[in-house]
Amino acid sequence: MSDRGPEEFLARGDRRGHLVESAVGAYLIARSECEGFEVMWWREGNKEVDFVIRSESALTAIEVKGGAESGQSGMASFLDEHPEAKRLVVGGADAGACTVEESLAGDVELFY
Repeated sequence: MSDRGPEEFLARGDRRGHLVESAVGAYLIARSECEGFEVMWWREGNKEVDFVIRSESALTAIEVKGGAESGQSGMASFLDEHPEAKRLVVGGADAGACTVEESLAGDVELFY
């Protein structure tokens, strides 16, 4: 809930980031109920991965970027602990990242 309009959320990077992360999270939760996978997050100290999804036989770490920022504070640490996991970056400027639109349209494979 906010008294601010969508223009203000989209114009400010920090607010846009929260909005995009919430949208991706809501999408993953809705999809998980239909497809039978778990949605979690991971944090170790100050390193984090926005979402971790797990099916019976696969694991994917998802970092969500709401703007042109790059960097993934916990992705490398998570993948060191779970080398079998797929890395997925939604939005942002990192090489190999998918767009937020592609992700929310279901055009991105979540698991290997």
